[in-house]
Amino acid sequence: MSNRKIYEIKNFIFFGIFFVFTNILTLQLFRKVDLKNIHINGSDSVTVNDIIDNSSIQLPKKLIFIKTKLIEKELIQNISLRQISINRQLFPFGLVINIQTRTPVAFAEREENGIKITGFIDKDGFFIKKKYAPESENLTFPMKILGWKKDYKKLISLIIETYKKTDDLESIKISSEGFITLEESFLQKIFLGFKTQGMEDKLNLIFDIKKQLKNKKIRKKIKSLDLTDLANPKIKVFIP
Repeated sequence: MSNRKIYEIKNFIFFGIFFVFTNILTLQLFRKVDLKNIHINGSDSVTVNDIIDNSSIQLPKKLIFIKTKLIEKELIQNISLRQISINRQLFPFGLVINIQTRTPVAFAEREENGIKITGFIDKDGFFIKKKYAPESENLTFPMKILGWKKDYKKLISLIIETYKKTDDLESIKISSEGFITLEESFLQKIFLGFKTQGMEDKLNLIFDIKKQLKNKKIRKKIKSLDLTDLANPKIKVFIP
């Protein structure tokens, strides 16, 4: 057999394999994804049904037409995930969803359409519904946030960060109007007032006042600290 003939046979085999492989890939891309084709990594608390319930994906749907970026955005928001990546996969076929959940640091409550919802928050102030928190039944924290609101995430995170080296803080309360009150073991109640630009200064002042009171060994039990007017802080003590 001549070299030319051998060359032609090899080309024929190569293009034949390429044609078959390309057709297989095309068939896989246009194959419909079902529930059994969704694979979740990184979380035992988020299920396939949670993915369906909290996104616009409708199954069965052809793999090539699934909008992965849109679904990622929806799930980040609706399940309060830290990170998520959704990848189309041909072999084995389906969607591979890699999830990084948020780590709870405190109990939390919020209202949604007049209904009280319980859950947790992480160090960045994001609310995590109880059902999406890993091992939620076994979690215990000394602190809780009542009246969580989306617009207060950064402020809640700032308060948690300020108190991270002490166990004094027991609760952060945000009223329906946005008035913020802290409850702690040393100063009892701290009235911070409504959300203002000076909140960081108020938090720093709390620790300055506590330090002064401890250094002076004041024995009277503090009832409250009012910092609604930063220029005029007021301390109340229990009077027998």
